[in-house]
Amino acid sequence: MIPAGPGICRRIGVVSGGAGDGLKKAAEEGVDTFVTGEGPHWTYGLAEELGVNVLYGGHYATETFGVKALAAHLASRFKVTWSFLDHPTGL
Repeated sequence: MIPAGPGICRRIGVVSGGAGDGLKKAAEEGVDTFVTGEGPHWTYGLAEELGVNVLYGGHYATETFGVKALAAHLASRFKVTWSFLDHPTGL
């Protein structure tokens, strides 16, 4: 967590996986809190300069919810069954 933005979040940007290097773009879009999986070390200083909160939730963890949501949507639409094989690498 990089607590560099406002105490009350008004505009939150979410990008799964390793999108920390998109922090500047998120700030340019008016995001005050950026949630993603992982990012480079230098984003700490950049977040402070930009005044943006950053939450890194883990690369794998932030990617799985989207896959599950898409699978549920497709299963509902096309009446098919699905299962998710949770297999994090631990890296």
